[in-house]
Amino acid sequence: MIELVVAAEKLCTPKGSSPKSGQEMSRVELLERVYVSIEDGKIVDISTSKPKSFVRFVEADLVVPGFVDCHTHIPFYGFRENDFLKRVGGVTYLQLHSSGGGLFETVERVRKASESDLLTFNLRFLRELLKKGVTTLECKSGYGLDKENELKQLNVIDKLSKIVPQDIVSTFLGAHAVPKDLSESEYVNQLIDMLDEVKNYTSFVDIFCEVGAFGVESARTFLMKAQEKGFKLRMHADEISNIGASKLAAEFKAVSADHLLKIDDDAIRALAESGTIAVLMPATSFHLNETYAPARKLIESNVPVAIASDFNPGSSPTLEPTFVMHLAVRHLKMSPEEVLTAFTLNAACVLDLSDRLGTVEVGKQADLVLYDDASLLTLPYMIGLTPRAVVKRGQVFEN
Repeated sequence: MIELVVAAEKLCTPKGSSPKSGQEMSRVELLERVYVSIEDGKIVDISTSKPKSFVRFVEADLVVPGFVDCHTHIPFYGFRENDFLKRVGGVTYLQLHSSGGGLFETVERVRKASESDLLTFNLRFLRELLKKGVTTLECKSGYGLDKENELKQLNVIDKLSKIVPQDIVSTFLGAHAVPKDLSESEYVNQLIDMLDEVKNYTSFVDIFCEVGAFGVESARTFLMKAQEKGFKLRMHADEISNIGASKLAAEFKAVSADHLLKIDDDAIRALAESGTIAVLMPATSFHLNETYAPARKLIESNVPVAIASDFNPGSSPTLEPTFVMHLAVRHLKMSPEEVLTAFTLNAACVLDLSDRLGTVEVGKQADLVLYDDASLLTLPYMIGLTPRAVVKRGQVFEN
């Protein structure tokens, strides 16, 4: 029995299960007046003929795949409004960081917070993201900076994944910064010692390779050990300065290199050869008043591009996916079709979930975003546009 039929005046979706690059990113299928039939949380048919029997029927003007936010810093605790005011006054990210503020302020709050505190504080963000069409997301540790609190964050992510409807993929970002009381090499050794326990929570690790955080050689040491233990590698790279982080990501054939505001042409060529996905987060550039990543060069060089929010309390306090899309069109110079591919299929590939989600196709999970009175161009144009409904694994969440 068909449990749900979604009648779409327009259905826009990329297709396939592998990351798209170059001109393929703009090849989005547009179907008109189709019926998406769903059973057991999966799409079983897409047809121009209305099924004769079904349990529930929902109509929409525009249907797109559920958005996949492949880079967030959930869970954290507390906000950093003073950072915002200081940056408006001209203080840079590195100045905040080197003075002991910035993310270290969040570290102190996370260390003091209980698991219950973290669960309650972050649950609202996940619920808000679902309302906005984000049906799958990544959550990172990285605000603990010691074994006890990094594992606490990973345990909270695991608990959140059992509460909310979304698919959640966790990432170990213990290498977010060097604790104030340790040297870089001492902390890298501690991070390596944590990996066996981290394996109980996730198969992804990330490192912030940057001035003021981890140098290239420290990152190489950590990533080599993580790779030996079977982890999938991700990197914060070339965000504030170019110290060779994206080239290191290519060297390790990392799943993704994220940010890339300061990437150079040699590193772009290296990423294209390695197959590493570039995860671009224009909201971070917006909040830091920084340059924007060279998306056009990346796409034209056949580097697969995903986009994400980088949602965090400091450098990107942004929950709104249409704002991220708007910035991607306005400042990254991406087309709406490229943006859709980047925020669905390519982002799903980053999280190793593209075999079952990221597109609207028969056999895939029924994750859909439904809009009234909209076209694909409306999404980046009308910032804050609320979906009529969101479908996750065939379950309808009305707004």
